[in-house]
Amino acid sequence: MSAHPRPDAEPALPFSWLADAPLFIDRDQVSAFYDAVVMPEHETGKITLSTRDIRVSRSSTSGKLGARIGTRDLLASIFPFLDAHVALEGTHGREKSTQAEQGDLIELHPIRNPHRQLLQLALHYAAHLPDRVTFAQDESWLDDLDRTYISDSPRALVFVDLPAGQAIIPLAAELATGRVIAIFDDLVAEISRTVRTLPPHYPGTEEPATRREYWRWFSDNYSAIAAMNVLERGIGDGGPAQWVDYRVHLNDRSLQLSLRGRRNFETGIYAYSMIRRGNQHGLRIVGTLKSGPGLNVLAVFEK
Repeated sequence: MSAHPRPDAEPALPFSWLADAPLFIDRDQVSAFYDAVVMPEHETGKITLSTRDIRVSRSSTSGKLGARIGTRDLLASIFPFLDAHVALEGTHGREKSTQAEQGDLIELHPIRNPHRQLLQLALHYAAHLPDRVTFAQDESWLDDLDRTYISDSPRALVFVDLPAGQAIIPLAAELATGRVIAIFDDLVAEISRTVRTLPPHYPGTEEPATRREYWRWFSDNYSAIAAMNVLERGIGDGGPAQWVDYRVHLNDRSLQLSLRGRRNFETGIYAYSMIRRGNQHGLRIVGTLKSGPGLNVLAVFEK
């Protein structure tokens, strides 16, 4: 990774994540992003992708990365509907793959299922926008971000593998009534009562080193149970929430996560599943990059 946070021109992506049912998916954002970046000009049209230059990780748990795909076999083993002999119909379309003299091809037809749209987005980025996609296996990718990479269009698509033990800090939420609540202040008080220390004074934007120290205090003193309870109490009877924002501290850098559920997900998803279980087992997150840095989360998958 240099100016662009990728190790080479052919990122190995964990497509197998997308073969799971998501814990959370932002249906509206996925569909809008799909329409803006991938969807053919006419609904009867199609997009053809070559798998020749797509690299995919063979296993999401072993850490072994697959070699360059010369055939569709590996992708078809994860997603059978991409095989030419198994065409799966969707609401408005289908995906299939064919072999041609110039190499293996995948034909993407318009579809209105958000989960399948997310797969098409990932395939499209890997094939046509390799400079705008990142598989973040550790925190080092944050060190190489620059403003140009963040602000360029289309937005960068990022796969983040959060490990077990990761502190997932709830910041704020919007209730079904439209009222925005600050979770963070209550969490500070909850943690401070337990550890009997206060966090450093929150620094200004021009003090990155001091700001890192501030967030490190939360990682060092983090309690997933306390964070879960504070968020549950904060939402209370005001759910289901419109959105919840979190912060994760990765080494000396922090990343904001924005989950826009739009009242489609119960409080337990935001609290127990994201915070408590996410801290115990880790999470797999797919999102689009924004300034901060932060991610507009498209989908979350459990481990």
